[in-house]
Amino acid sequence: MDRIKLLFLVTALLLAGARADQPADQLLGRWQFPAGGSSVDIYRQAGLYFARVAQVDQAGKQNFGLVKDSLLIRNLHYDGQLWAGGRLMHPKTGIALRVEVEMLQPDAINVTVYKGFKFLNRQFIMTRQQTNKSLPAAN
Repeated sequence: MDRIKLLFLVTALLLAGARADQPADQLLGRWQFPAGGSSVDIYRQAGLYFARVAQVDQAGKQNFGLVKDSLLIRNLHYDGQLWAGGRLMHPKTGIALRVEVEMLQPDAINVTVYKGFKFLNRQFIMTRQQTNKSLPAAN
């Protein structure tokens, strides 16, 4: 009987932890830069959020030095309102910048990038890119 109670308690704690992550996981997915040609995949690893370059257009490569599959943002954490504490290594200049991400709508995020003082920042809005899900094969 005690084993059943323990198993129930462990299961309840695991489910509660999974539910607690759901608001933070709204950030997961593919997000397009404002110009629309380049994008990043945002994923979670060990409770932190990372952005890896998924697609690169010519402008992204030329103007910003984006390289497919490179890690662009690392170590964002969710504080209940926004994802903060992350670092972006600018691919072209090599300068490390601080990053904060705020969910505006389910399909739009505001990204704030700054070095030093937050009031000297650059902001841009990224939109969620719908991925094509393959349809099941017809028999």
